This record gives sequence, structure tokens and C-alpha cells, in this order.
Amino acid sequence: MAWRSNKPRPCPLQDFHSIGLQECDVVNLTHAMNICGFWRLDIDQGHLYGTPHVSKLYELDHSEGPLNIKDFCDRMHPQDVDQVMDSYYRAGTNRGVFHNIHRIITTSGTLKYIRTVGLYYPVEGASGEYRGMLHELFQLEPTASFIEL
Repeated sequence: MAWRSNKPRPCPLQDFHSIGLQECDVVNLTHAMNICGFWRLDIDQGHLYGTPHVSKLYELDHSEGPLNIKDFCDRMHPQDVDQVMDSYYRAGTNRGVFHNIHRIITTSGTLKYIRTVGLYYPVEGASGEYRGMLHELFQLEPTASFIEL
């Protein structure tokens, strides 16, 4: 389920200012699509920080400061835990871009698919950090009606 790349892929930021949008508009539009959480992983400390929406997606109580990675792993489908941990390890080792899709077992026992994207950022005097976002992937439902001829 994971896609990984060890090569940075330069993606120029779209010029949303030219059409009258600001940074806050882009974030608000992202949130309008679905619940979207943002996170940061300190490579040297191994600490994961996340916004309250990260905890909400995993159906966990949010706390300030580093998040408990074991709690997140406990919510993951057992078949996906090793693959997710491998993605984070490889990303931290290779300083690349990564994309990961994994399953969460909800408190009601259903499956939820989570997509995570992370980018490496160098930090002066340290090994750097990853910054990323995650969101739930929804099952697509047909939205158009059939037209009878």
C-alpha cells in the first residue's frame, strides 16, 4: 500500500495569489474536503507532534506535546503496522518524500483508510524533521443519476 521515493520531487507551489487566494484559503479549502491533520516528526528525538485533527482521525484523545506512537499503532490494522513503521524509518534514513496509505480499525470495528504524505525539511545543527499531513480516504459513491433515453 505504500509508495516511497528517495528522491525529492520539486513541485513548484501553485500561484494561488494570482487569483486572489491567500495561504489561509488553501488550508481552509483542504479542510473543507475532509478532516485533514498536520504533523511534524523530529528525527533526532523521535517525537511526533500533531494537530488535534490527527488524533481525531485515529479516534484518540489529543494531548499537547509529543503524541504516543504506540496508541496510534494500536489503532492501525495489524497487517499495516510494520509497513507504516518501515515507511517512517526509510523516510528518516533517506531524507526523501513519502506517501503511505494504511487502515485504521475504528472504535465501532469498521475500517478507515488513512493517507499520509510527508516531506523532509533540513534543520540547522540537527538531523532534520518531517512535516506532513494526513486525511481519511472515503469510499467513492456514484454522484450522477442514470439518464434514460
